[in-house]
Amino acid sequence: MSANTELFNAKAELLFEKLNGADYEEFAKLCGRYAAFISVSDIHEQAYVFRASGVSVREAWDKARAAAEEFIAAEDFSPMWVKGDVTVKGERAALADVIKCISKGYRFFFRRGIAFEDSLDTAFIEAELNSNSLISYKKKTIELTMLNKYLANCELKTLTQLPENVILFDCSSAFCDEKSEVYELYSEGNSCGRRVLKRFDKDTAMRVISTSAEYLSMQIGLDGKFDYGVYPALGKPIAGYNMLRHATSIWSLLCAYRLTGDKFLLCQAESAIGYMVNNTVYKYPHKDEKENVVYLVDKTRNEVKIGGNAVAVIVLTEYMSITGTDKYKKLAIELGNGILELFDERDGSFFHVLKYPSLAPRDKFRTVYYDGETVFALCRLFGLTTQRRFIETAQAAADRFIENDYTQYVDHWIAYSMNELTKYLPKEKYLKFALKNVQNNLEKIYRQPTTYHTYLELLCVAFETYSRIKERGLQCSFEIDGKELAKTIFHRADYMLNGYGYPEYVMYFAKPSEMLGSFFIRHDDYRTRIDDVQHFCSAYYSLYRNYEKLDTLRE
Repeated sequence: MSANTELFNAKAELLFEKLNGADYEEFAKLCGRYAAFISVSDIHEQAYVFRASGVSVREAWDKARAAAEEFIAAEDFSPMWVKGDVTVKGERAALADVIKCISKGYRFFFRRGIAFEDSLDTAFIEAELNSNSLISYKKKTIELTMLNKYLANCELKTLTQLPENVILFDCSSAFCDEKSEVYELYSEGNSCGRRVLKRFDKDTAMRVISTSAEYLSMQIGLDGKFDYGVYPALGKPIAGYNMLRHATSIWSLLCAYRLTGDKFLLCQAESAIGYMVNNTVYKYPHKDEKENVVYLVDKTRNEVKIGGNAVAVIVLTEYMSITGTDKYKKLAIELGNGILELFDERDGSFFHVLKYPSLAPRDKFRTVYYDGETVFALCRLFGLTTQRRFIETAQAAADRFIENDYTQYVDHWIAYSMNELTKYLPKEKYLKFALKNVQNNLEKIYRQPTTYHTYLELLCVAFETYSRIKERGLQCSFEIDGKELAKTIFHRADYMLNGYGYPEYVMYFAKPSEMLGSFFIRHDDYRTRIDDVQHFCSAYYSLYRNYEKLDTLRE
């Protein structure tokens, strides 16, 4: 017996010990059999799944184990990761009803296994169905052609047609990692297939910050440009590029560096800043001829976006704060000049998009995100320069946010902008608005079924404002329940791990090792784009900074 087969068998036994305590009898009542699935990955290739059925759990497990062992021996395969699933409960359902359920939900959110025959020979766990596109969410169906292609690849018999009725099932599941540590996995719901986390703690936050920042840093090429993104299930790259997302990704690297002290993160951030400054900055003389006006240019669309100027300022001020230099002070001010050029004093609005290189108007309004980003940046510039023009413009724009009830947008950038503005102008109306922005959306965020990443940012940044009000005794007539806010933050922090690159998730992707520690957006074809990872990283960074205060409010 080879070392690989010995290792596999040892891991398989550990998994069975973990799984053996579950109650499997409910499923057996459906068809008098049990099904077991063993997934193996060498961390470089998508996991191979071996399935078997039997009249006992042990029989089903041993048959799946034997099939996996035969493969490992024949291929000299390294079983770095091994996952076990055993059917624990299920129900019969009309295929038409299953299709209706699929069509009504978010894409890739069908989280149950499906068996197409009572023999269980054509049974598939949820991870297989979704990562291999056996369910066509676009067409809202299960495609026989794709199913048979997958069956053929697995050397299983194909189907002549889809049955009218199927068996839906859930599994008791466990995962064994490269160190032979075993983790119990959630068996149902939107956390299905992810390791059970008894309590979200500070160490967990630090782990996801450091690994996601490492992932981002490794996407930066020698020229300072990011590898923009990928659909990891199929290993398909994402086309295009966005300089705003480039900039905010740098910001999260800098924030992670504050916590970890990892010099590589700083080095990579500096490289990405260099790319931004050297390739996307457009200058022209200011009207007072003493300074330039600078715009950040999105050359993929030949546009100047006010949000681009804003996030560039945020990045540069963050960098200077961390390094203690004024290297980019002049440039940051000139980018601020560009922002002010696009401000309308009559109504407190910003013009969002210009054409490049003509600088002719394109879009008065593009996205609400630009408004919050811009006010945040102006406050940063005031902190850098103490120039009143920056804070006065920020104040005028914030007044417009209040008048037009920007809480309706559930916008994290509004939270950032209000938190920053109230550091310098702790007026009750701004404090009140900052708290309303979270309170009015608290229930929506708690119940959000996707891992929509910016919501945790909004919660944690608003908590910073809330804490400052309490600690400094600032006047604010609007009250929120701190314990309810903390409860929602920890709930959301745990739930968002359903999009984290745990090995038990990424083993079903095309190139697992490349996706470890990243974050993905399940409902968008498992999309992993630099801004997705950035938002997750920034959210957990904000939580980590406030962890002790939040933990005292945890019930």
